[in-house]
Amino acid sequence: MNGARDARTLNKVNHLRNAEVQAVLHRLTHDVRIVLVDELVALYVYGSLLTPDFDSSRSDVDVCAIVKHDLGDAHVDLLRVMHARLVQDFPAWRDRVEVDYVSAAAIRDSRTTARSMIRISPGEPIHLVEANAHYVLNWYMARRGETLHGPPPLDVIPAISQAEFLDVVARHARAWPEWALEMHHAGGQAYAVLSLCRALYAMQFGEQATKKAAARFAETELPEWSELIVWAARARYDPDFRASARFEDVIRFVRDVSDRVARHAKARGLRG
Repeated sequence: MNGARDARTLNKVNHLRNAEVQAVLHRLTHDVRIVLVDELVALYVYGSLLTPDFDSSRSDVDVCAIVKHDLGDAHVDLLRVMHARLVQDFPAWRDRVEVDYVSAAAIRDSRTTARSMIRISPGEPIHLVEANAHYVLNWYMARRGETLHGPPPLDVIPAISQAEFLDVVARHARAWPEWALEMHHAGGQAYAVLSLCRALYAMQFGEQATKKAAARFAETELPEWSELIVWAARARYDPDFRASARFEDVIRFVRDVSDRVARHAKARGLRG
């Protein structure tokens, strides 16, 4: 941590989080600072961790690391070793720590020119990716996150309007019917259902919700799909629930809700 300010900021989350979560955050912050040295500008945590819906046994930790310059293969190798050691020491967090290592300039230029960033996320190894508009949802939420190291997020992450955020939500929702065709296991199908619930929530209320909150909303909003939504939430968060794949049901749901999101986007005047 970077002095008393970082400690105070982290303590704002402490009262809702268990000791292991805090240990992971402290360790990640310490290790990223060691690996990136002066290249690191700031580190922010965001997403469900900052809400009552966070489940320390199932939820992911979402982090955005702002760096001075676009990173390359040499940093991928260093960060790969760092993340491997992290999950070696905290095995329960394997595949549950998501980090974007991105420059503020890459976020700014993502509207017109894709630059590079390093990313690690559940189901994907750490690797270089294009810092394009696909990741606007992450950066939009990171601007509302908590500081682990460095200045406050609004001082560092370039402004992202609500309209830009919702436009990317609409684009993702439009793409989901094709993405879902590749998901033949229950875990991926549950993720697809909950992602579309979040997209619908965002279109109606203008903000991102946790997957759990979006599922609760969609159960009421879409009574004809409530049983499938409950199935998806249990498949995602209930370790005792042995979910069977429901490909056909999920495809129908995704197509239905994708169309609903498109109608909301059109009503809002978004390009989508």
